[in-house]
Amino acid sequence: MAGHSRQNRGASQPSTLIRRFSAVPTTLWLITALWAALLLGASVLWPMAYGYDEPQNIDMAYVYSANPFHFFGPGQLSMTEASVGMQGQMPTYPFVLRLADAPILPRSERPTFAQLGGHTFSQGGQPNQMVQHPPLYYWLEAAVLRVPGVSHLSWDLQVWLMRLGSVLMMLPLPVLCWAATRRLLIGRQQAENPSDSATPEGVVTNDNVSRLAVLAAVIPLTVPNLIRDGSSVTNDTLLVLTTSVLLYLLSRVLTGDLTRRTAVWVAVSLAAALWTKGLALVLPPIVLAAYLVGWWRWPNPASRMRTLWPPLAIAAAGGVVGGLWWLRNLIDYGTVQVNGFGPGYNRVLYGPPDNVGTFTHFVPSFISGFVMRIWGGVGLPDTPSPGPFIIYGWFFVVLLGIVAALLVKGNAGGRLRGLVLISAPVLTVLVVADGSFSTYEHWSNALAGVQGRYLYDALVAVAALATIGWIQMTHRRVHAVFIPVVLVGAILTNATVWNMILRSWYEPLRGAGPVAGMKTAIHALLRWSPLPSAVTLLLVILAPAALSLVTVVATIRDARQLHRTLGRDAEPAGVPDPVVV
Repeated sequence: MAGHSRQNRGASQPSTLIRRFSAVPTTLWLITALWAALLLGASVLWPMAYGYDEPQNIDMAYVYSANPFHFFGPGQLSMTEASVGMQGQMPTYPFVLRLADAPILPRSERPTFAQLGGHTFSQGGQPNQMVQHPPLYYWLEAAVLRVPGVSHLSWDLQVWLMRLGSVLMMLPLPVLCWAATRRLLIGRQQAENPSDSATPEGVVTNDNVSRLAVLAAVIPLTVPNLIRDGSSVTNDTLLVLTTSVLLYLLSRVLTGDLTRRTAVWVAVSLAAALWTKGLALVLPPIVLAAYLVGWWRWPNPASRMRTLWPPLAIAAAGGVVGGLWWLRNLIDYGTVQVNGFGPGYNRVLYGPPDNVGTFTHFVPSFISGFVMRIWGGVGLPDTPSPGPFIIYGWFFVVLLGIVAALLVKGNAGGRLRGLVLISAPVLTVLVVADGSFSTYEHWSNALAGVQGRYLYDALVAVAALATIGWIQMTHRRVHAVFIPVVLVGAILTNATVWNMILRSWYEPLRGAGPVAGMKTAIHALLRWSPLPSAVTLLLVILAPAALSLVTVVATIRDARQLHRTLGRDAEPAGVPDPVVV
């Protein structure tokens, strides 16, 4: 009898899995494919080592590939000769010497890292400040460098393979944005029992909500700097992955999922985030708040305490494991977050301290620079600039959605869930601002850490709340239009930025007209690429263009069907409004 019962449970599992996969709209897979194409194209379009602190991140992985368990203290790690030689292969700034005007060896003659000097540490120069970060991301990229045969490849091809590691980490982001938004929109009971909300009229069925939640998956595509950063060698990518997984799991916790299985994944993702970057230190209090809110809304008050402590203890264990690196900093260096340059190096960077930086002058400069580099910052970092329409247009549209999600009345507890989620980007900004001001008050000529990319790890929360806000403040008849409109805007935004990079970095300084200049720029791109010309054209131009067209057509077709469904006047009795956040 028991064996028969186990067989029945086993037989039901595939049907559950199939049902969950069937709930994923086709357009979501197409958007994810387009996201992958943009990441792959950006991994070639932006020259090797031109990402944020990319030479330093590359060098950390290269050092760990030789000795993965030797941790350097602040100011103790010099750049390797391989990294110095790599940077010598590239022009310092493409707006000073365009890539079309700079020489580059043919691909078959480009040296390996070993031929550039290998693991020998350079003498003098700026130390590698990335020692301030935990090693998890660098271990993963070091594993790429230790794959048999990789060390014999040219330096730029090794860098591109490391970039592929980042691309793989970024791939799930649209799906996680969709999954978190869908969960918040339909709540726990309907998410786990789709048949409970299915109705003949189909106005607010799970299927419709799943298709509406696709809007959140499009939002990452609107951020060209996220695509640029996510396709470079940087620990930002692993932080985005681990935090995005965590925020999706917390969307489940906030809607009543206090199971031990979810708690285990919360612990794993929290520990991995804490072993990636210091910005993850804002996450433990958010996890605690999410469990308290989920517990408070538990339907059976008599069993509240029994349902809270086991998952909370499991999640706390992940925080303890993740906190070991930061405990080591506290014991060895007397502070949780060290300055990777080492004591006294700020004087070398900024000169003698003037101690005249005031908070009043700091705030507007920090806010304007930080906001500008969320959707901007695609250059090095601000040249070239995509312009105020892209930088501030997307920012205020998304901000409007977030404000609406927090202010427009939903069901009981919805705003509280929203506040828990929005605390992720808010706390991040506060932590970055505090670190930046601690430098500014001593060196008023230095505005450090003003990088909008530090918010990218909280994009799941931002996308979910913006989507919910847009839905809450508009009539259901226009909801279906949002997805194709935002998608087309995202495609045009990236096309504008990519064209700008080609014209600003790859076109000769003295161009010969738009058509001839673009031809020369593409030729320079093919010459500088670590990949064969046909592969480069496929990744940078053909694949993104083809997938853009296919995805737009599919979303327009889906929007028409969704519009017909959502536009019906009759609403099924007993089915709650799906907007519950």
